[in-house]
Amino acid sequence: MRVVGLLLLSLAVSDAFWMNTLANQVAALIKKLELPAVNKIIDDAVKEQLAANALIKRPPLVARKTANGAQTYRILQVPDLHYTNWDYFPCMNKPDDMKQMVDDTKPDFVAFTGDQIESLWVQKSLAAIDTATAVVNARGLPWAMVFGNHDESLIPHLFSNRKVMMAYIESLPHSYSKYGPFDIGGAGNYEVSIQDASAAAAMRLYFVDTNRDGSVTPAQIKHVKDLGASHKRDNVPALSFFHIPLPEYKDFKPTNETQAPSAKTWHPTTATTVSMTRLWRVWFFYRLQQWSKHYSLDGDVKATFCGHNHMNDFCFKRGSIHLCYGGGVGYGAAYNKGNHPRTGRVIEWNRNATDESIETWLYLHNKDNTRASKYSVYHRTLQQ
Repeated sequence: MRVVGLLLLSLAVSDAFWMNTLANQVAALIKKLELPAVNKIIDDAVKEQLAANALIKRPPLVARKTANGAQTYRILQVPDLHYTNWDYFPCMNKPDDMKQMVDDTKPDFVAFTGDQIESLWVQKSLAAIDTATAVVNARGLPWAMVFGNHDESLIPHLFSNRKVMMAYIESLPHSYSKYGPFDIGGAGNYEVSIQDASAAAAMRLYFVDTNRDGSVTPAQIKHVKDLGASHKRDNVPALSFFHIPLPEYKDFKPTNETQAPSAKTWHPTTATTVSMTRLWRVWFFYRLQQWSKHYSLDGDVKATFCGHNHMNDFCFKRGSIHLCYGGGVGYGAAYNKGNHPRTGRVIEWNRNATDESIETWLYLHNKDNTRASKYSVYHRTLQQ
């Protein structure tokens, strides 16, 4: 244990933490010395916090009425912020610069789709979460979050732990995040419901934790399936948000029917190479398509929105579902290129007396967004 302590000390006081080799060595040592009691202590503390969170009541999320009598609801996807909250880390654009993006897009709801923080240790992780969400909190905007592969430490037993962080996130003002079932895989598998002006269901958002390696467990798939089944009679569209893309995102080819990338080139979709993990993620996409055909007259999940590959910001249709990237906001430690703007994605639901639709478009920071190209992920004519 003394060796572990010395290594951890070196990580805490220098930039050595960024050396993956050293971090992996520490993780291996801790794994050998770890007692089951460590996990139990963490789980007991998290469950205690979740019990307290269950008493929190959030107001319903309700669509806005427009001047012409229609209804609308706008979501801003904020992907891959990678904020550290460490003073010594040189952030080119800190989260304060999100003010322009939020004020320009005027969202009703903000969806953080993973890698909000570049995680070091728990004290800084919670502070980084507070800083990353400060702009939306200051405006009283409701928001929800899923984790990516950078939010949790490589040594979650001693540093930032996704269980602890999600229990904390669930407790925050304006947060509609939920931990979800405790033992199905990951932390943060849940739904958020949007109501229309008459308090009837209008749209649902499913959030799924793709874990640090991109895996989705059979239990997670069943949970999302059960959520969809419970709303079968509502006949409203749904969207799904997660961090690491499904393997089907690799099938993108630019055509006139896709939303092309904002840049002339894009990066290959990164997917896990673990065969069993890929198997379940392919199965997840298959189930999404089945639910779309089965759970309501006009389907359930219409589109998925992810991050992870920062330079990708396209949309395309695969089977019955539209697959969309959010790009990369990257106001923190995120990699980016000087000629590629930091990118968020706007998603807007609209309904009038005759039509219902969901469209999406990109917000490019420090660019002219007045002529943003809109991409349709859903439309139906309403019965009179």
